[in-house]
Amino acid sequence: MVNHDTDGQGIGWTRVMPRLGFILVEVLFLAIAHVFGGPPWTVVGMIAFVALAFTQTSSGFRGGALALVVPSLLWLALFRITGNRELFFPYTMFLATGVAVRAAERTPWLGILRGGAVVTAFMILRILQNATNRVLAVELVIAVAILALSLMMGSWNRTHAIVGNILIVTVSSLLAYASLAL
Repeated sequence: MVNHDTDGQGIGWTRVMPRLGFILVEVLFLAIAHVFGGPPWTVVGMIAFVALAFTQTSSGFRGGALALVVPSLLWLALFRITGNRELFFPYTMFLATGVAVRAAERTPWLGILRGGAVVTAFMILRILQNATNRVLAVELVIAVAILALSLMMGSWNRTHAIVGNILIVTVSSLLAYASLAL
């Protein structure tokens, strides 16, 4: 019987190619984030990709994971067009909720921890940017509320349909955007 999954050296190409594709998209994403957003945008993106890299779910190695984070670059594009630095928050929440709902497919605690890691990176960056205590408190409360809401909505998406998760992530980032008015 011929094993089409290996090259004769024991490498399972059907397992390697999705990982290689993920890495290539990650490198491209981070390059775009760095060139057009700078280090803060890159750091938050990197934390999100690291969290996703260690999330294997029943739906496959990383199937659908990229669809939950790559569209966050739309917030970066809007930032470049408008010059509105506040769009860093909806970008972050897009990534945090994307990571959270993906990781929560495996177990809710992973969703909390991995989404929380993205929010923590954001908060550290905001401290380094000298945000006031009031602004930090508001951002943290809103981020935690959005993350909790997205995880709750994700738990209702029992089939873990990618369309449902994309909707959750999109709504979460729009809520973050709406919160900028506070």
